[in-house]
Amino acid sequence: MISVIRTDAYRLQQVRKLTEVSRALTYAASIDEVFQLAVDRAADLLAADKVLLLVASDDDLLVLRSSRGVDAALAQQFREPLDEGLVRRLAGMLDAQPETFLGVPLVVAGAIKGVLVVIRAEASTDAEHDEWLLSVLADQAALALEKSRLDEIGEFREQLIGIVGHDLRNPLNTILLAAQHLVLHEGLGEKATELARKITRSASLAARLIDQLLDLTRSRLGGGIPIDPRPFDLSEVCLQVTGETELTHPDRPVRLDVRGDSTGVWDRDRLYQLLANLVGNAVQHGEPRSAIDLRVDGGETEVVIEVANRGEPIPPAMLPVIFDAFRKGRRAHPSRTHGLGLGLFIAQQIARSHGGSIAVTSSGGEGTTFRVRLPRGTAPAP
Repeated sequence: MISVIRTDAYRLQQVRKLTEVSRALTYAASIDEVFQLAVDRAADLLAADKVLLLVASDDDLLVLRSSRGVDAALAQQFREPLDEGLVRRLAGMLDAQPETFLGVPLVVAGAIKGVLVVIRAEASTDAEHDEWLLSVLADQAALALEKSRLDEIGEFREQLIGIVGHDLRNPLNTILLAAQHLVLHEGLGEKATELARKITRSASLAARLIDQLLDLTRSRLGGGIPIDPRPFDLSEVCLQVTGETELTHPDRPVRLDVRGDSTGVWDRDRLYQLLANLVGNAVQHGEPRSAIDLRVDGGETEVVIEVANRGEPIPPAMLPVIFDAFRKGRRAHPSRTHGLGLGLFIAQQIARSHGGSIAVTSSGGEGTTFRVRLPRGTAPAP
């Protein structure tokens, strides 16, 4: 009975040590910390004199990433191909007998990307159990390797988006300003004016997509969208958005209704972006040739903004995730460009950066209404 209790306690201790490596996948500062912890736990659990964690480099040669009980010179010089002769070469390098040598692969996305090896003074008395323990540790190291690879890909992608977006924005702004000037030019002719409107709409869409990609990058890499709050009257921004929308979409009038005090301390450019995204969403998804309502109601401590349109309601299943990045809650009119699905995500991030909130209601009878609540005074971000 005592022997059974001791065995169970020993197995429980083993499981706890394995769990430490799993937790490290979430909380460790670097992949090398996870690797070293896997090596240390392999040495503890299997009573190993030497432990090596080998990972394939870009040239498909194995390099020693973490070790215990291995000469430092060997660790620096080790570069070996991953082939059938690896075990024999390792045993020769480390002066190990075959019966004291145990190695298992690190498998990432179905491919072997490394090896976890232990060398003990004596042969194992429970080879199957020892191989299971080492395989669990190897799997955890492989997860850390895959997580690191995905993190690097994601960071590179977002940095690339930021660089490309920044370099494209200036020429697009030039095109947009020139096209807007042509639209307002008298005597241009009906056909030329319509062509200028199309250029303005296309340039506005491209510029908006670039801005959204840049904001997505800032939000994910920098922990939110930065703002620069200053006192101004929100009704002025509403008039700007209304005028620009009717200029590019003359078939979609915007009915502006401002009540109460519409002044506050906010980031003017960001609130322009928020309103442009919401009104643009109404243009894209609303009923063709129907009016869009833009309402502002200034209360004592907050200002409420509503953007409402008629049209096909948002499916109920989409409402909980409508503000997620790359989500598109409703089908746009077939003749319109859908965009990236970032407009509502950016609008939510801007509202949150101001200490506010955004919500949506949608039904066939009442239409769709986005409601933004903004505290009147926004403290500058530290």
